[in-house]
Amino acid sequence: MNQAFTPIKIGNLTLPNRFLMGSMHLGVEGETGVADRMATFYRKRFEGGVGMIVTGGISVNEEGKGSKSFFQFLDPTHANELKLMNQSLQGKGIMCAQLFHAGRYAFDRNCVAPSAIRAPINRYVPRELSEEECWKTIEDFGRSAKIAYEVGFGAVEIMGSEGYLLNQFFSPVTNHRNDYFGGDAKRRMNFSIEVLRSVKKNLPEGFPIIFRMSGIDLIPGNPSFEEVIGLSNVLRDENVSALNIGIGWHESRVPTISQLVPRGAWVPIARRIKEHTKGIPIIASNRVNDGETIEKVFLEQSVDLISMARPFLADPFIVKKLQSNESHRINTCVACNQACLDHAFQEKHVSCIVNPMAMNEGKYSQNKTTNPKKVLVIGTGPAGLEAARAAKELGHDVTIFEKRDQIGGQFQLASHIPGKSEFNETIRYFKNELETIGVNIQLNTEANIQNIKSENADVVIFACGVIPRGFQLKGLERLPNGSYADYLTGKFVPGKQVAVIGGGGIGVDVAHRLTEEHDPTLESYQKKYNISSFTNAVVQTEVAHRKVAVFRRNGKHGAGLGPTTFWALKQELESVGVQFYQGLSYKEVTKEGLVVVFKNGEEFLYPCDSIVLCVGQEKEDSLYEEYTKQFPNQKTILIGGAKDAKNIDAKRAFFEGLEAAYSI
Repeated sequence: MNQAFTPIKIGNLTLPNRFLMGSMHLGVEGETGVADRMATFYRKRFEGGVGMIVTGGISVNEEGKGSKSFFQFLDPTHANELKLMNQSLQGKGIMCAQLFHAGRYAFDRNCVAPSAIRAPINRYVPRELSEEECWKTIEDFGRSAKIAYEVGFGAVEIMGSEGYLLNQFFSPVTNHRNDYFGGDAKRRMNFSIEVLRSVKKNLPEGFPIIFRMSGIDLIPGNPSFEEVIGLSNVLRDENVSALNIGIGWHESRVPTISQLVPRGAWVPIARRIKEHTKGIPIIASNRVNDGETIEKVFLEQSVDLISMARPFLADPFIVKKLQSNESHRINTCVACNQACLDHAFQEKHVSCIVNPMAMNEGKYSQNKTTNPKKVLVIGTGPAGLEAARAAKELGHDVTIFEKRDQIGGQFQLASHIPGKSEFNETIRYFKNELETIGVNIQLNTEANIQNIKSENADVVIFACGVIPRGFQLKGLERLPNGSYADYLTGKFVPGKQVAVIGGGGIGVDVAHRLTEEHDPTLESYQKKYNISSFTNAVVQTEVAHRKVAVFRRNGKHGAGLGPTTFWALKQELESVGVQFYQGLSYKEVTKEGLVVVFKNGEEFLYPCDSIVLCVGQEKEDSLYEEYTKQFPNQKTILIGGAKDAKNIDAKRAFFEGLEAAYSI
């Protein structure tokens, strides 16, 4: 790990360590009066030890904006907002502006591209740029770089990855031109080269310029590895300061950053580029979120720097904790995307499910209370854990009751789903953090009226969670069956042909566990998506060890799972033969299987030997109701699933825990 904390030069700058906070939209871009909020967020990350932070993409002209939630350098109001932000951050660290153009990914009917080919994720067909307009856009990159320097940025990054405009010019899939900017691989890279030259021309000598290039597009027909290396070597010869290796396009059907992707899965691509592109710092990104993976990267000298974005949402102090050998206290990013990418694509303000303080740093001051109180928290699911942590940080005396022999609540159940073992990191973090800061954790302690009252607490926070909803169906007893909780805790073992009743988020997750019981490995993931082909990476069909079908009365399957992750999970389930049925009612269970009736009146028998019930959850608020009746004058707070089971998810649970602590 020592190399991670050695200085490195990027252009005329020397960074104190080998970490960048990578580009990520915060959801406030494009608004006015947000400079202080952004500065407060970024300042916390600089305090945590990172030396350089790359902004979310800042458009180089109006047509390059991905949506309304983008800053644009040529807009004086936006430039001033960025200037105010940089003034507030002066001396804290290096802010790097990402020079951005969405190309055909801009959600606007006036979007433009190398060729008039619609992106699968956009309803608009882009207008093909004329050659004159190409040169005008190149000039806009240069003008924007000049403004970036003038408003106080210490570096720039040219966005040439993830399927945005420069990447579109380099790919034969999206570039069908026959002029200076299209044709063979050499001409397709001309747009990127000219953008780099324009940017350099408008900046002082030695000013750091990072180029984020695509290491692999993960689109069938994308450039070959040899063509990618050709581009990396040309960019090096054009004296770019560093290459940041991006992975995949937004329209790719290969997941690149979700829990389905093993940690460090994309470092080998960056390492291959480093091996073929000597004399320039190479930066790896995507699914690097923990100390063990980071240590391996630097021990093997795979790359020169690591770029992380979401991990800095989860824990601003990840760098300092690594440096001080306190990795056990890192609040690890669990790659869920629920409050970060899902929010960004929905044009909402970004946060983090495991760290609801993210982007709320100014709202929740961490000043110690002048009136410390004795607080009792009942339950150690996400809501209870965050309530206990935040209350203790504020200076209160905090005790937790947990009826089981370990903390975690619903996160313990979820950790049994393939990929969601990441939730064990959250449980590990809270266990260590609460012990370190002095929370009194009482395991194997089931709360009741007597032991609650004996604590003499000033405030009692009820975070008792949820229980599986009961379900009645004619003949259900004819086949082995159990709830999702029974299955995930090992109390119920399904057979080889399983019907999952209930197709919400839990039902879909259970189907995943039924067909794939282990976390993906690098080898299994690469095989699953044919990564080694480089130019034809797509999901491969396999045969699962169980036959599974998921049934839902109404609505879409996977409700509650985030839009940036559910598509990949459903694709994986379909690739192993999982069937999905909806728009139906349940008639009965026979010895042969589950009988349902579709809305058109058609009756259907699904042959199965067992059933898993995923029909929802009910709030567990009975103790709260009993206690508040007996002690109406006691200050109590009800949070999480115990407050509202219908719409509960980890994002809401953690946030309500934070709010509860600040309401004491």
